[in-house]
Amino acid sequence: MSVRANPTVIGAFVLGATIVLVAGLLSWGGTGLFKQKFRYVMYFDSAVTGLQKGAPVLMRGVRIGEVKDVQIRWGKSLVGVYVDMEPDSLRGVPPHDIQVAIQTAIRERSFRGQLRAQSFVTGVLYVAIDEFPGTPIVLRGLDPSVVEMPTVPTDLERWEAKLERLSDAVAAMPLQEIAQSVLGTVEEARRLLKSSEVTSSLKNLDAALADARGLIRKADTLAGNVNAQVGPLSADAQATLKSAQAALAEAPALLQEARRLVAKIDAHADPLLTSLEKTSNTAGVTLERAQVTLGGVDGTLNQDSALGYELGQTMLELRESVRALGSLADFLERNPDALIYGVRRPVRNGR
Repeated sequence: MSVRANPTVIGAFVLGATIVLVAGLLSWGGTGLFKQKFRYVMYFDSAVTGLQKGAPVLMRGVRIGEVKDVQIRWGKSLVGVYVDMEPDSLRGVPPHDIQVAIQTAIRERSFRGQLRAQSFVTGVLYVAIDEFPGTPIVLRGLDPSVVEMPTVPTDLERWEAKLERLSDAVAAMPLQEIAQSVLGTVEEARRLLKSSEVTSSLKNLDAALADARGLIRKADTLAGNVNAQVGPLSADAQATLKSAQAALAEAPALLQEARRLVAKIDAHADPLLTSLEKTSNTAGVTLERAQVTLGGVDGTLNQDSALGYELGQTMLELRESVRALGSLADFLERNPDALIYGVRRPVRNGR
């Protein structure tokens, strides 16, 4: 005969297994029921339309908690937003030091809470925690049982405040007086533009511009003429300079020929030698002066081409003088007694 199972034992066993299963699911199933959380309260002095329970709390785009409750303080314009922060989302700090680290960040890194829109279309809001350097720490102290985090206005509120200040500044300006002053200035400018003085000034300006154009055309014509004349003048100066250089190249040879002539005459007559030496010295001085003069030819030929022409004539005359001296030396070599009797020699034997 079989033993019948006790229903009480079976029921107790099933109940215990169910409790263990539920506890395991709650602990390790991701519901977070038994997870440690840190609650903070933030007070906003503006409407929180679009902020619901369960809205995310983000830090640099990372979810670190959620909104647990939204309350209005009766008799005040402040809205209290209670959030729970999960320590598992904050790395680099031990769980038991997270609250201390957050308080330090509030003081030293200017951590503040701010309402931001998840979507401009739906208007759904979330709570953002970020750094806002230069903002003061404002604590309301309305709920001492919860740690408070300071907040800053939204970007839209900041722009609205700036627009309000701008609107107040514009309203404080004497717009009517400014408009009348501007109209008076416009009328005065219109009267000046229609006056005869401005008209005559414009006509004079047109005439001056026409004269300026004429002067520019004349200057262009003069520049063209100068360019046309500079080329031939430069060519003439170069040709003259080359002629002078050729004459100077021949001068040493002519001087050597004169010295040979003096040596021949020296054998015949001392007076003739003295005269020829004086002539040679004079020729040497003349050549030195010619060299000095020709040293400045390059700088003066571009200014006056007549100087080059006179220099060429001088060199030609010097060449003719040397040739004449050569002829005189040949004549004296054939007729040594010409220095005594001259050209008319005495007739020998009555002839």
